[in-house]
Amino acid sequence: MDLASGKCILNDLIGKTIKITTTNRCFQGILFSVHADRTVTLIKVKDLKTGEAVRGPRLFFGPNILNVEPVEESKSVGQEVEGETSEERSRLLSLKFAHSNHPEEPSNILWAIKCAVDNEEVVYTVIDQFQAAFQPTILHLKSQKVISLGAAGLNLGRYGKLCWLQVATRKHVYLFDILTMGPGVFKNGLQVVLEDKGILKVIHDGRWLVDILSHQYSVILNNVFDTQVGDVYLFSMETGGFLPHRTSSVKECLTRYLNMPATQVNFLNIKQTLMKEIPNIWSDRPMSSTLLKVLALEVLHLLDLRQAMLDDMFADVTLLVNSYLGAHCPRRADVLERVETPCSQLPKELQQLPVLQQMRRESALKEYNFNSQGFLIRAEKKKP
Repeated sequence: MDLASGKCILNDLIGKTIKITTTNRCFQGILFSVHADRTVTLIKVKDLKTGEAVRGPRLFFGPNILNVEPVEESKSVGQEVEGETSEERSRLLSLKFAHSNHPEEPSNILWAIKCAVDNEEVVYTVIDQFQAAFQPTILHLKSQKVISLGAAGLNLGRYGKLCWLQVATRKHVYLFDILTMGPGVFKNGLQVVLEDKGILKVIHDGRWLVDILSHQYSVILNNVFDTQVGDVYLFSMETGGFLPHRTSSVKECLTRYLNMPATQVNFLNIKQTLMKEIPNIWSDRPMSSTLLKVLALEVLHLLDLRQAMLDDMFADVTLLVNSYLGAHCPRRADVLERVETPCSQLPKELQQLPVLQQMRRESALKEYNFNSQGFLIRAEKKKP
């Protein structure tokens, strides 16, 4: 099959085993994706000349491909994606295309998530090859002072599989296809961005991403603001030092600090359900536009969330400053005590911070219940 004239046919073969003849050898594997510049990606690749398996996804560039041909089922090797059975793949594909075949079915998970994000606006770019957009994107990210991060994959952590890395600026989201591009995506520029101490990275619960980046890609994430940590800190501040019995999801934080309506963030709950139903959902290629939009929306508001948290964190400072300066406002000159105070002595206005903390602590004791470990049960309020 000629690659230039057979692109549409190749799209129909995605997920099937094909044989590719290049200028110097032949390979066999499962067709993963077909790019606009005639580059194709295979997984579960086998070098037919040596008979050895090729580790990870393999990109084949159009000018180097002489011929492409499908392989009969009986002759195929490695038919299934790693960690994914044929039954799971069938369920995956049925979910993926159900919204076009059965739009009336309300129980379909993907249809539900499609409805949830259809009215949301987000500008994103998929980065799945090293040509064209990759280097300009890296240069753009290097110029940023703050970005937000997200990750999607299977069992994220040192033993898991990273499929997507979401990177957002104020106006744009970039979705890096790690599964397709492999470790080279970090070695060719993304590692520099993630390790740059001059670029603040905002993430929600970054433990698993840090773990997999460190152990599988030797990338050390620097200068991080974790909104899950920020939420726990703010709860402790608001209750006079108590800790909550659990952490909050990104959906809860967006609702709590940005007052986003439930309808706008409900897709995050559906996303979790989808991942439980099909754990390998993020390794599917080509990825549906609906799921790409979900990945983009997941990190879109993290920068605003951080700013809202910082405003709340400095609320006490603002309160003390207003009290501190207000005591010496000219309009109150008639009630001020004309007593000279040494500059090094702590003014009485600043001595009110422990009082404020004690008041919050007493209020929390009345408002919340405790669990067996002594943490406040955040979702459960005491009955009057």
